[in-house]
Amino acid sequence: MSQFVPTPPILLYIVDIINGKVAKEGEDKFSRWMLTSANGEKVYKVRITGTVVNKYFSPASEDKKAFASISIDDGTEVIRVKGWEDDATILNDALEESDEAEIIGRPRVSEDEIYLFPETVLKNEDYNKELYLRTKKIKRYAKKDFVISLEQTMETKDFQKEKKLIFNIILNSENGVDLEELIDQTKLAKSTIEAVIHDLLNNGDIYEPSALKYKNI
Repeated sequence: MSQFVPTPPILLYIVDIINGKVAKEGEDKFSRWMLTSANGEKVYKVRITGTVVNKYFSPASEDKKAFASISIDDGTEVIRVKGWEDDATILNDALEESDEAEIIGRPRVSEDEIYLFPETVLKNEDYNKELYLRTKKIKRYAKKDFVISLEQTMETKDFQKEKKLIFNIILNSENGVDLEELIDQTKLAKSTIEAVIHDLLNNGDIYEPSALKYKNI
């Protein structure tokens, strides 16, 4: 029986994982793997959402275990989710390329590659849930004053044009604009919109009068 107290999964942007560090807490056999995210957060269990952009499956044979991996892209980075034996079968059966996925897994590292070992693998067919989770990430990062790591890896990119575009849409909307409308109207990558929304919320330029909707102060 495990001596560890169960920990809730933490909703992160993938680039925050990729730019972090994964290591064991100690040297003994009971030591847990822990992710230190790019924002310095200590995480044992990760929750991510994104699109399946690649899938690989190798069935079991006499000399090797079954193995599967899926690559998830959330617009900020791509990470692999890897499974062996029964977990490989679950991964292979649960998702196909282009599916929207929700993964809960534990961070691991092998040969400098950070990946996730799956605990829960879901195909997300509810667009409202997808939007809810995106907004939840934005609000979580804003509340903790975290930097979205997309900005850390793209320090030379100037978001002023995108900020002006998004802010003007919100400013000119009498009843506010939801995330889906911003994606549709701007044609920008959802990761860029999330980064801008995070910044506008953090600066007090806009607020969220109701779930998934943003309005000028």
